[in-house]
Amino acid sequence: MKTKKILNTLFIVSLLFTACHRKEQTTPQRKDLVDAVFASGNITMSNSYLVISQTEGYLQKKLVSEGDSVQPGQLLFQLLNETSQSQLESAEAAYQKAQGNLRETSPVLQKLRQQEIQLSNQMRTDSANFARYQNLVGSNAVSRADYDRARLAYENSQSEFWALQNTITETQRNLKLELANAKANLVSQQENNSNFSIVSREKGVVLRCLKESGELVKRGETIAEIGAGEFIARLQVAEEDINRIATGQDAFVELNTSKNHAFRAKISKIYPAFDTQDQSFIVEARFTEPVAGLKAGTQLQANIVVGERKQALVVPAKYLLANDFVLTDSGEKKQVATGIKNADWVEITGGLTENEEIVLPGKE
Repeated sequence: MKTKKILNTLFIVSLLFTACHRKEQTTPQRKDLVDAVFASGNITMSNSYLVISQTEGYLQKKLVSEGDSVQPGQLLFQLLNETSQSQLESAEAAYQKAQGNLRETSPVLQKLRQQEIQLSNQMRTDSANFARYQNLVGSNAVSRADYDRARLAYENSQSEFWALQNTITETQRNLKLELANAKANLVSQQENNSNFSIVSREKGVVLRCLKESGELVKRGETIAEIGAGEFIARLQVAEEDINRIATGQDAFVELNTSKNHAFRAKISKIYPAFDTQDQSFIVEARFTEPVAGLKAGTQLQANIVVGERKQALVVPAKYLLANDFVLTDSGEKKQVATGIKNADWVEITGGLTENEEIVLPGKE
């Protein structure tokens, strides 16, 4: 009886020993396999832009707040700069004065026109007198000296008249030049002053306001951010994955505001340069299905589909050794050709058939 118990015990131990050394094994199988690149990112808008001040001044009026819709050309902010306003008023006054000086009724031109009339009359009188003396000198009715004086008087009045004509022409030319300069200065001051009225570039929504009324705004400083256009996914892709990304690829986007639901999108743009701020390459994806309640800035995660196989020959990823080797049932290492790999499965493209058994490494 005791001998039988000992034999039963030895049999159980033998079974346990055999079970402990039994190899965990599998054979390749067929599965639909997807290869995807992971990316994180956020929601942005396709035509978002920063409202940047082109001049310096105090924020006199803040006419919008976050969330407000704006139209093209709508006044958003009004800056105040008393010096610029004074320069504009001075330029306007100078332009009005230059315009007035060029009119025929201006004091400058009226004085010249009066002189022109006087000299014209004098020239006609001297011309008639000279003509009369020309007739008389031939018959010795007047002396040669009187004739010469009449001729000289006519020539002098004629010279003065033409000199005045040149003066009038030159004065008009100078007045036109002054008007052109005054207008150019006025336009320049108007453009400079228009920088104090900051308007929206296109239809959109105010995402951020960075300044409050009364604050000093410096030239080149951002005042607000306007979101415009459609919502898009801005994705950050690691350097080692960027060459696998192409426009037109499908992406499945999971928003932090809508967990456990993936929205379909397509890669629409790949930025050519590495973004040093985000330490990644930037890729944009546009949604191909409606997404309710999208908000700019929402964080997200995405899987970009870079490869897909229908009924691919696969083995569990844990069976694959380094350098794409597998362990056969006989304990031999065998190198295989692989395709798509993910955390769970590896595609076998060569070196292994569906009926060959492989062993899980380290489970002998």
